[in-house]
Amino acid sequence: MSMLQGIMDQFKEHVDCYIVYLKEIHPADEWYIGGDEVSVCYKQPTTMQQRVNIVQALQEYAPFVKVPFLVDLMDNNFNIGYDAVPERLYVIENNKFSYIGGPGPFFFLPEDLVKYLYQRFPSSSSTPAQ
Repeated sequence: MSMLQGIMDQFKEHVDCYIVYLKEIHPADEWYIGGDEVSVCYKQPTTMQQRVNIVQALQEYAPFVKVPFLVDLMDNNFNIGYDAVPERLYVIENNKFSYIGGPGPFFFLPEDLVKYLYQRFPSSSSTPAQ
């Protein structure tokens, strides 16, 4: 999430950034893959309020991240419509996609998004987002 904050800070004059929270990818009650001492594993939410609660926990965990969250509906319409699971980067301009990043985790490449944004907005600072 800090990487997205860096991109937002870098290009805030040109773009609005959002994180869309989707369904849990490795929920404790479905496809649990373990974790470490800092990982938290949630059960698959069954209500919007449960999804909102997870987003609030993420925001508390990383208060330095000011990128606003949107929450996919329980029918997963954003995920289904935009093939977003587990993670993906998009740029929307004039109601059309001008950039669609590869699907994560293996093709989730924020550096490609940064390159695109520098090409699209050459007046941005020359210091890349971290």
